[in-house]
Amino acid sequence: MSERIGKQKNTLEVAQKLSTKTRFSTDECRSLLTIHQRIAALGKVDRLRFREVLHTAFDITDDVMLDRVYRVFDKDNDGIISDHEWVEGVSLLCRGTPDQLIDFCYMVYDINGDKSLAREELSHCLKGGLVPYAGVMNGDEIEEAMREIVEIGMKKLDRDKDGQITQPDFTNACYYDPLLLQSIGPCLPPARSLAAFMAIFTENYRSYSTEWNDEWKEQQRRVELGENPLQIDRTFSKDKTSTSSVLVVGRSGAKSKPQKSKGRKKSMSKNYK
Repeated sequence: MSERIGKQKNTLEVAQKLSTKTRFSTDECRSLLTIHQRIAALGKVDRLRFREVLHTAFDITDDVMLDRVYRVFDKDNDGIISDHEWVEGVSLLCRGTPDQLIDFCYMVYDINGDKSLAREELSHCLKGGLVPYAGVMNGDEIEEAMREIVEIGMKKLDRDKDGQITQPDFTNACYYDPLLLQSIGPCLPPARSLAAFMAIFTENYRSYSTEWNDEWKEQQRRVELGENPLQIDRTFSKDKTSTSSVLVVGRSGAKSKPQKSKGRKKSMSKNYK
């Protein structure tokens, strides 16, 4: 009994520390720690086990992206996702600010860690997007299509046209068009999967980050006024249960109707009840 109480007290202390580093409350961090403990009870949270979690809980299915997301979560490179790495990583996926999401995606795509994306890295990340079908595309056609896609990606993301996609290039491109955030590979969970996962441990499961929330819109507005995205003051709300009023799904508890968007944004404006 005393051992169990001691373990619960330790979990609470860890949750309180993590709540200061993440966008989750202490209770939410404690619930996530419990989830990690249950996963770890099946065995070490290594690469294979964590890939399974990403696939089933977050609906990230691309084989290359699964490995890359695992590498980014594993900050100390020990091959195991610790409870701290788990909570901090999930916080970023669920309630990350636009800047955090951009940095996360860039780290996922930057395979060799040299702070620059070359054509080879784009090709590696995108290779799961084209699959040959009998009578439709053969191997040579797949390779040619991949080269064309890579070139399109370079034109969109290489803002200074120096042949390399640096982090400032990627940041600028994403603020001009948030849809470019996952243009090199689907490394973020879909909105429906985020809501379903968060419903397990929080009542604010409708409050999560998307590519079309108010923070993105404000950054885009300032970019259109000619401001450099890298010089914009990057601050976020102290409210740990919400980063902003979400465009895809309204903020939990909000009585106002979801905002409507125009053009291609309209298809993303869904209000899941």
